[in-house]
Amino acid sequence: MDRKIKSADIQTAIDEAYEKYKDSDEGKIDELVSATSDTFGISIVLTDGRIFEKGDTKAVSPMGRIALVPSHVLVLSQNTPEQLVQKAGVCTCGCHKGIKPDIPVSAHGIRAVSVISPQGDPEGKYNIMVDNIEDLAGCRPILDDKLYEQLKQKAVNANTINKIAAAEYSLYDDADIAVDLYVRLASLTFTATQFATMGATIAADGRNPVTGQEVFDGRIAANVVATMARGVHREGRAWMMTVGLPAANSFGGAVLAILPGFGAIAAYSPALDDKGVSLKAGKAIYEIAKKLQLNVFASARVTVEK
Repeated sequence: MDRKIKSADIQTAIDEAYEKYKDSDEGKIDELVSATSDTFGISIVLTDGRIFEKGDTKAVSPMGRIALVPSHVLVLSQNTPEQLVQKAGVCTCGCHKGIKPDIPVSAHGIRAVSVISPQGDPEGKYNIMVDNIEDLAGCRPILDDKLYEQLKQKAVNANTINKIAAAEYSLYDDADIAVDLYVRLASLTFTATQFATMGATIAADGRNPVTGQEVFDGRIAANVVATMARGVHREGRAWMMTVGLPAANSFGGAVLAILPGFGAIAAYSPALDDKGVSLKAGKAIYEIAKKLQLNVFASARVTVEK
């Protein structure tokens, strides 16, 4: 079953969501982020390369926890889903083996980075990860050096490495290497359109729709999307029930949502709610998904007319 929508409908949905929330002054900007609350941009990139934008789509924000998305592309390129499940500290039935450490950076992100090969070679691994991100997003990411140093210090102050050890949290590389590399990834900056291009590459089974490059084996695309199925950070089932799109978000204010076969929506605004999710970005994606009837659980495959 297919459902067709017009390209004009996509732009209209973006425009309406932008106008509805652009003047909102709710939320609080993370202390590590240098931005103003009126910054707001929305971008949709389709699997055929068409781009729809509104607002401040050239403003950059840190990748934060969205770093899990490209990390999982590499992890699943190097491991089967079954191997990844085991390395994630759960068995195939879903029961947890360990306790996640209480740390201010993503424990899941640190573990994912530790699984990526090569182990014991931080610069070699970092180059592989950045090359992968460049292929996914179609641009070379820029590291925010100041943010990187701040996040490193935050990890040190929180005694992150010792807490990981105390929780017997399974890592597959040296803890100091894994933590540092994850913090570096979280400090890379992107625009909303670059985030959306990254998501559209996954939605297009590994082919970057803007550059035309085959980035990864399309057979793992569904597994990559599955790792995003919890929705935005701390929202879990509520996000998936109300929005219906696998997603990830950053403390910087970016939210990335993917619909396989269709493309990706990315929105950015730095003011966050009490759960750490961008108020404008999250609400805008909700409005667009409802307006266009985009839902990963729906039976209809959505195509966009030329």
